[in-house]
Amino acid sequence: MKLKTVKEMTLKEKLGQLILPGFHSTYYDDQIKTLIEDYHVGNVILFTRNFTDANQMRELTKKIHEEIYKSTGHIPFIAIDQEGGLVTRMMKDVTFAPGPMTASASIEDATYYTGRMLAEDMIRLGMNLNLAPSLDVNNNPNNPVINVRSYSDDPAVVAKLGKRFIEGSLEYGVLACAKHFPGHGDCEVDSHLGLPIINYDLDRIHKIEMYPFIENINVPAIMSAHILFPAYDTVPATLSKKILTNVLREELGFEGLILTDCLEMKAIQNEFGTANGALKAVLAGADLCDISHTLEFQLKALELLEEAVNDGRLPMEELDKKVERILKAKEKTLPYLEEYFYNQEMKFSEENKCLAQEIVDNSLTMVKGNNVTLTSNTLLIAPVAMARTIIEDEFDDRNLAKVLKKEFKTIDVLELLNTDEFKESVLNSLDKYNNVVIFSYNAATSPKQVEFINAVLAKKQEVTVISLKGPMDFNKYNNLNNYLCLYEYTPNSIRTVVKYLKKELLPKGKLTIKL
Repeated sequence: MKLKTVKEMTLKEKLGQLILPGFHSTYYDDQIKTLIEDYHVGNVILFTRNFTDANQMRELTKKIHEEIYKSTGHIPFIAIDQEGGLVTRMMKDVTFAPGPMTASASIEDATYYTGRMLAEDMIRLGMNLNLAPSLDVNNNPNNPVINVRSYSDDPAVVAKLGKRFIEGSLEYGVLACAKHFPGHGDCEVDSHLGLPIINYDLDRIHKIEMYPFIENINVPAIMSAHILFPAYDTVPATLSKKILTNVLREELGFEGLILTDCLEMKAIQNEFGTANGALKAVLAGADLCDISHTLEFQLKALELLEEAVNDGRLPMEELDKKVERILKAKEKTLPYLEEYFYNQEMKFSEENKCLAQEIVDNSLTMVKGNNVTLTSNTLLIAPVAMARTIIEDEFDDRNLAKVLKKEFKTIDVLELLNTDEFKESVLNSLDKYNNVVIFSYNAATSPKQVEFINAVLAKKQEVTVISLKGPMDFNKYNNLNNYLCLYEYTPNSIRTVVKYLKKELLPKGKLTIKL
């Protein structure tokens, strides 16, 4: 396959390499057709909205590869946030991989296996850039968006496990993108909705937030955070030349790709505008601008970038450096695309699916107390999974209560509702049960759920709480005798719960954060 060089590209083709756009269909629609065929865009980001099953996805990515090669003379980056666990865009046919904190709590080298199994499925579907792992340090239990997407609250553990994920990903030629530089762990605002501020001095940022990135400075790509670090600059990291160029490129010596997080997130859009944010990010040092949704913003960004080249704010020499960096990175993935995508029929590994389940099974962690023993007088209460943040995207039907009713027909099972009526009804019925098992989900940021669980704990001694989203809610409860946790509410973890309640497995996981 002959690939164009930077010297052979027109200005529009070069600019098209700087944009990572999304679109909203499961087929090659007018939006992506316009971007690729009229504006020579060389990359695409995909989401759950673009996926129905593996066959459909392969047809879509084949079409994208063909059209981008025709329009630009080069292969595309097709990117996706396939972190595993709660941030999983493809949920059918492929392996549903464990999330970061699950892998961290589980068997030796689980993060390597996770990176590898995700990459194997991605490359077979024509995707060569995984927007993972999160190298954010989980040092704030009130963080609404990182949470179990982090490996640990220890920067050294995050660095070590992230490195193994990156190495696993490269086994199948998929480039990993570490995020969110310089660190998104210690904030309480979701940058999809507003602008977070991390107000620490340079020494602390280097030792904690930035440490996992420093230890993985050879990662193929790094994504910037839409976060304000006043110790460095008065603008968010994504738009800061001091952070992206002076620190990341020059001080730390990073030679890979710098990507932005989506520029339609409110942290950027509300204050700077998406298209203008793209221009500012590129001038600050970014190579690839993620604009995940809106055609108007995608086209306006290209227009502003072209104006900046023409008036000298973005010198052609600097543009060529960025494009050269992107093309070289793409070329590293080509042999793997040829082996697993262009020249091979689609197939997926049953072994990987079994390994993913084993990793989740082994992550179940006993934090306090004793194991559950079910009797005919046990009450099980479980919530329905909902996407709690924008990054979690869309969920398939994950209803633990429904599964428990099917598996334990002689035991009472209730679906947890955050209403006063539900709370009163449960409290009035507690006397007839020997023991109660309550599954919590995201309770650390759900006062109603905490209030309900504490009301049950105040009235009954034999209660076990099993969290489905890490141990971040542990310290919210009073009179708590028995507590276990998993780190994701996924099809795999539902199966783990059933096995545990049937005494087919015991908790073997290890806590990855201090309580």
